[in-house]
Amino acid sequence: FKERNWPVPLIVDLAEPTTGADLAERLEIPLEEVEILFINGDVQRPAAIINPGDRVAFVPPGCPGPHRMHLGFYNHNQDNKYSFRKKDSLES
Repeated sequence: FKERNWPVPLIVDLAEPTTGADLAERLEIPLEEVEILFINGDVQRPAAIINPGDRVAFVPPGCPGPHRMHLGFYNHNQDNKYSFRKKDSLES
């Protein structure tokens, strides 16, 4: 946010529903820099629909394990090479 000079919170008006991936693109946030997406407090995939008025959070890669467990996304987004991976997913 500081690098982009965005206010906190950043409010983006949506005229119609969009996806997390489309919103990230609109905000010029590469999906490689998004480990997980929250919509109204629920963990979602980038293809999830965001409706006008929804609250959205993009979480960058590298969130420590205990926080991942607490926030409920320990096993999500294992295919993102920048995200935390379970040991067994590295053995391929």
